[in-house]
Amino acid sequence: MTMGQTVCFANNKGGVGKTTTAKCIAEAWARMGKKVLCVDLDSQANLTTMLSPIEPGEREVSIRDAFINPDLFTIEHVAENIDLVPSDLSLSNFDRDTASIAGREYLLLDLLKNVKDNYDFIVIDCPPALGLITYNAMIAADHLVMVTTADALSYSGLVMVANLFADVKSNERLNKGLKLTGVVVTRYEKNKLSELYLNKIKEELGQAFISPVIRKATKMQQAASIKQSIYDLDPSGKATADYIDVAQNLALRILQ
Repeated sequence: MTMGQTVCFANNKGGVGKTTTAKCIAEAWARMGKKVLCVDLDSQANLTTMLSPIEPGEREVSIRDAFINPDLFTIEHVAENIDLVPSDLSLSNFDRDTASIAGREYLLLDLLKNVKDNYDFIVIDCPPALGLITYNAMIAADHLVMVTTADALSYSGLVMVANLFADVKSNERLNKGLKLTGVVVTRYEKNKLSELYLNKIKEELGQAFISPVIRKATKMQQAASIKQSIYDLDPSGKATADYIDVAQNLALRILQ
């Protein structure tokens, strides 16, 4: 199989379940026997907090340090088949910290190229913004997965990510090979408004849409707060089953 497929998860809007989705898909792939590296590119460090036993503030180096000095690039082993490149609040100064670095949109690509072949999948959790960090993620990635809820604001965020994707893909010097491989709809509750936006997403991004939708489940928030995998906390839950199906369908698309 092709080694080291890098997948970035993005939406310009926060609160759509993007980090939860990146985590659940990474965990599902790990349970399928795949080796996964999770890269946290959000200064809120939610993915890091969910996956790592090390408390925020106790870590000596994070991805922000590696961007300034690649010798500080650190990978933590956090679970069976899952490693993590952690983030912390210092990443919020990325634009200022890297202002004097030439070619700073390629920093993540340069960090990952030496470890890419050690993993089946590299999962990148982008911040809920379309700045230089998300640019780095799209340049480093083979695949873009957009995560959204079925509502107006999330849909607008989706459109903005799609526009950035088009910019990156159309530029010879950025990443012509980037594929829009998936759109995942999360926290779904069936009503007229959510159906309207789900149909809108399917109409406009039909080929990228990944079935099934992830149904809303209170256990998802619980799992995050107690640092437990949803597959252990709620193995027979509806959202758990949905994430397993989405992870399998996404893997099939990536590896076809």
